[in-house]
Amino acid sequence: MSAIFLDRDGVIIRKAPDGEYVADWSEVEFLQGSTEAIAEFCRFGYKVIIVTNQRGVAVGKIELSKLDEIHTRMIDVIASCGGNVSGIYICPHDISEDCACRKPKAGMLLQAAAEHGLDLSECWMVGDAETDVAAGKSAGCKTALITRSEGFQHWHHQPNVWAQSLALAAKRILKPERAVNQTLH
Repeated sequence: MSAIFLDRDGVIIRKAPDGEYVADWSEVEFLQGSTEAIAEFCRFGYKVIIVTNQRGVAVGKIELSKLDEIHTRMIDVIASCGGNVSGIYICPHDISEDCACRKPKAGMLLQAAAEHGLDLSECWMVGDAETDVAAGKSAGCKTALITRSEGFQHWHHQPNVWAQSLALAAKRILKPERAVNQTLH
């Protein structure tokens, strides 16, 4: 089974300014085309799993109950657009805790793979930071980077594809599968 692992902030929803956190549903703003891209991944048979560092919990800027509400409502919005989120994995730890789940480590991806029976070599990790790409590579996934800058080209871990939005990344990720499907019909 294959999956698309998605970082949350900067990929699905608008990222809060540096040093701030999306701490309430009223602060959630879906990025253009993100819900449609998730629905498209689902149509192609991928499980969609969100993996997100949420340091704001550790530093007391996000209440766990508010985080749960945000995720429940996100799942509902995505479902209303034809998508399905198979799971949401969070790292609520501070950077200093050196946990196994905080990206760039692959703990959340490995846990999801075990719980969902995933073949990580058939999965993608899509994120907007070097830590997302590093976590995906460490887990054995293909990776996609969401960015508007080419500054990533000096990173140690290079993404397999990059695009300016999740919608554009979905087109690049699914392009080979579309070609196969067209030749089969």
